[in-house]
Amino acid sequence: MVNAFWLDRDLDRAAAWLVDAHVTSSVFECSMVLTTAAVANGLPREDRPVTHEHHPLTRWAAASLANWRRLRAYTAAAHREWRYRWEHGPEETHASWALVEAIDEGALEALDWPAVGETDPPQLTGEWAAEDYVEAYRLYYANDKRDLFAWTRREPPPWLEAYTRRSGDS
Repeated sequence: MVNAFWLDRDLDRAAAWLVDAHVTSSVFECSMVLTTAAVANGLPREDRPVTHEHHPLTRWAAASLANWRRLRAYTAAAHREWRYRWEHGPEETHASWALVEAIDEGALEALDWPAVGETDPPQLTGEWAAEDYVEAYRLYYANDKRDLFAWTRREPPPWLEAYTRRSGDS
């Protein structure tokens, strides 16, 4: 499933708290969402991958340039984390991220975006909904992603226990 895990509003901290599996998948999947959202708004497809056009994250990113830029910033933070976790040098770039970096800012600004301004990202968190999207993602992570818990060169997020729900907890 395509997702961005909004574990904090500080995107570098959010990326540092991603489990190992989500560091790479965030770079890959969110890069594809970004290219798809830009193409949906009129950027020439050229060699850009288009996938998950109707997915809520893609629709959110395509809704406004501000949303697109927010997802780009999240993906850039995940890419920096990818370099850190697996000790990639500054000259190494994930191939998916390279496609996003190659998009001309002027071309993006010239597109006909449906709306202006940033909105909260969709909560793609299953049963773990909350008024605040960060709260929803922390609940989702602490409870539904436990089988993926592994952090190379990082400590687990300090909030995990506070968000863990036991059977029968509300």
